[in-house]
Amino acid sequence: MATAGVGTVFAVLPLWLVGIPVWASAAVTLLVVGLLGWLIHAAGQLATVADLKGIEIRGYFGRRRIAWEDIQTIEAAPNPGALTQNDAPSMIVYVYSRDGKRRLLPYVDDIHVNLAREYQLLHEIWEELRGREWAPDADAAVHIARSQARHTALMFGMVCSMLSFIPLMVVALLPLFVDFPEWAEPVMNPFVVMGAGLPAVFAVTALLSYRKNRKNRPAG
Repeated sequence: MATAGVGTVFAVLPLWLVGIPVWASAAVTLLVVGLLGWLIHAAGQLATVADLKGIEIRGYFGRRRIAWEDIQTIEAAPNPGALTQNDAPSMIVYVYSRDGKRRLLPYVDDIHVNLAREYQLLHEIWEELRGREWAPDADAAVHIARSQARHTALMFGMVCSMLSFIPLMVVALLPLFVDFPEWAEPVMNPFVVMGAGLPAVFAVTALLSYRKNRKNRPAG
């Protein structure tokens, strides 16, 4: 919280130093402080609660209960936020419900709990309490397959974009050392190379990953 408070001060301080009207600076400051306060309060309410009837997910925007028999699968997956945040968990856990949607289980990760033990325990409880007549929902399986392929593609695209940053930077700096034809100068502009290159790498690699993953999953 202290780090967030210091960050907020540095974020709003320039507003009071660049000649912006006082009312505008005050309004933005109140908005930022209010948002920070809400985030801190909401973060304190996050929780995953399991009982005999199902799992209750307490998130930022309310609570959602999923009955054990409505859970289609429980999945541990890499956390995309770990790519840019040093203190973020590297592995997190999701549940897929009957509607095929993926929902994060707050604090069920490799920082806050013994993830291997909690994941196994959660699976055992689900298998016991979902009922002997439980069977996977065919329609949900199709939606889940699409969701998994989509999220895998987004992760792959993000990683490839990050890995392409230095090669693209090298290409962007080439005009400093190499003379290009006049027609190529607009294309080799550093802003064009970086501004178009990173999104292009992300889009192409994510699309290829999605198509590859969809071939190995149920059609629908």
